[in-house]
Amino acid sequence: MIDVAELQLASGTVSRPDAWVRLLLETVQTTSVECNPRAVQLAPDDPELFSHPFAVLVGDGELPPVSDRAREQLVRYLSYGGFLFVDDATGDPESGFDRSVRALLGQLFPTRPLGVLSSDHSVYRSFFLIERPVGRVAVHQVLAGVQLGSMHPVIYSQDDLSGALDRRADGMDRSACVPGGESQRREAVKLGINLLLYALTSNYKHDQAHVRRLMEEGRIE
Repeated sequence: MIDVAELQLASGTVSRPDAWVRLLLETVQTTSVECNPRAVQLAPDDPELFSHPFAVLVGDGELPPVSDRAREQLVRYLSYGGFLFVDDATGDPESGFDRSVRALLGQLFPTRPLGVLSSDHSVYRSFFLIERPVGRVAVHQVLAGVQLGSMHPVIYSQDDLSGALDRRADGMDRSACVPGGESQRREAVKLGINLLLYALTSNYKHDQAHVRRLMEEGRIE
């Protein structure tokens, strides 16, 4: 069963386990994918990372330097079926997190530049049809990614998707979604589900029955 691994560095990263628990529960209620509704916190050089096909890196500040060991492990993880969703929690197009993420991805894949995903990318139709990707904010309304072969094992949002999903202990939404309010939050939930389905059906293919059903329905190729 799929869960979420939150990559944690010494500074610059944010842990939002309640956001990912919500996403996993929404995925269970909406699809036939079996999920374990939990988020585990891991360092990028922790070998346990390979037990979690869906990882996230959420941040609101400059990232510290990443060790050679961590970089080598991340490259192996992403090259052999792992998926990483990167989420800028600031919504700021010139954030320190954005600069350091681009630098890190350049170190990991120097010949595979981060690029904007085309509007017909399969992540926008892996379950729901997504016209514009949004999060807590709707500033960029595009996703970027690093391509390896036919896959994008790294996808990056600068619109704070996890901020739209995050909840307080009492179950209430932690932050307002601007400018679109609750309709924007619903679109953010759909995007999160699509990301999970993209990671599973394109990489790990754990749930083959679900994959066959999606293909029969024309949701994936």
